[in-house]
Amino acid sequence: MYKTCSIRAKFNDEETAFWLNQCENANSLINCALYEIKKIHYAKLQENGNAFTTYWRGDDLRSGWKTYRCSTTYPELDLILKQNVHYKAMAAQSAQQTLKSVGESITAYNGLVKAYYNGEVDKPSLPKYRKKGGLAAVTFLRQALSFKEGYFKPSVSKESKPELLTEIKLYLPEFIDSDWVKEVTVRPNFGQLWIDWVIDDGREPIENNPQLDYTQAWSFDHGGSNWLTGVSTRGKSLIIDGRKLRSLNQGYSRLVAKYRQGKSDFYWDFNLDRVQRKRNNQMRDAINKAARFIVNQCLNDRVGNIVIGWNPKQKQNSNMGKRNNQNFVIIPTSRLIERLKQLCPEYGIALTITEEAYTSKASFLDCDSLPKHGEKPEGWKASGTRTDRGQYKSKDGSIINADCNGSANILRKVATQLGLTLAKVGRAILTVPQRIDLFKRLNKSYRKRCVVGLKDPVATSV
Repeated sequence: MYKTCSIRAKFNDEETAFWLNQCENANSLINCALYEIKKIHYAKLQENGNAFTTYWRGDDLRSGWKTYRCSTTYPELDLILKQNVHYKAMAAQSAQQTLKSVGESITAYNGLVKAYYNGEVDKPSLPKYRKKGGLAAVTFLRQALSFKEGYFKPSVSKESKPELLTEIKLYLPEFIDSDWVKEVTVRPNFGQLWIDWVIDDGREPIENNPQLDYTQAWSFDHGGSNWLTGVSTRGKSLIIDGRKLRSLNQGYSRLVAKYRQGKSDFYWDFNLDRVQRKRNNQMRDAINKAARFIVNQCLNDRVGNIVIGWNPKQKQNSNMGKRNNQNFVIIPTSRLIERLKQLCPEYGIALTITEEAYTSKASFLDCDSLPKHGEKPEGWKASGTRTDRGQYKSKDGSIINADCNGSANILRKVATQLGLTLAKVGRAILTVPQRIDLFKRLNKSYRKRCVVGLKDPVATSV
């Protein structure tokens, strides 16, 4: 399986100067490529006549270039820019990878043009120029890297080699075998340089793990203070605490407001770099811990399914009030789902994403119907109701955890589709779920036990 391992680079001053120069040249090469693309594209439009058109954007009538597919391809760009000073300053394969990234942007633009004429999106525009003097990622394929004594030596262009003051080395992390490396990218990230190791460890996705029971499932309902509330068909329930995440995001917002006070909306400095970088690291850490905990819980319980309730674009359309929006929208649940999509195939766990309309309103204990979003029957009414914060009262007066009720209803939505049995999901497990603190419970000993899980897909490691 192909994977990407991101490691913060530790370069000396000479190496840092070299990589900053390469990133600057990559940024300038992208701008040169975009200039050539637009020049060719607009010249072709003018040849056809009537190069400009008028169109409506909302209530405003605007004018601009006609929207047509861009025909410039990567081979043409490579031929045009081969003698470019920025192309020559980079290793040949590295410069070609930079131009290929521009070609991919044009391919995406052409796809939007097709969608535009089908009435699916607003009028698209060609990729914009990058900031002058900025930095862009530099990529080396395996052919442009030579391995020696625990490090890789990247190719260096003839123009740059005489100016080198030191040998350029990329040290391989201990947990990566040199034969696994397929591509290496050095990229800037909020004032730091990071190395992305693209590897293929030879493992194949597991379609059917004989150690797991695919008639069992863990279901998760996402929220704010209770980030993830899980209910299992084996008669277990838990809550992954989100209060720490909420606190971290509030601290981040306060610092950003402090450093931007009295400044323009576009103001940015090294202090904001540091704040943003720290917040991103904290969120990534939480996502990785949550994903690992969920996968390990499934392996321990021999559960073959994970079900998550998720409505696309629900956060963009969220209207729960200023405070609740602040606590809910900024939690990176979508990124957690993407991380689970990467982890689950390694262990043969089936991940199902289902819409969660009316799962919080309907009563699980009373078996209320669960219509899809926009398909609620006329006169539909839930048997129970939410009472105090975090509590749900069923028709017969039973009090259960409101988030557990929602998670159990998510299970009901896919029970027939996945062939699940909900006999063990009752009032007892929906009342007092176990609360998990990712930042305290998942200590070093837990992480060491996780290594066992990586070596053996069915090892128990909680």
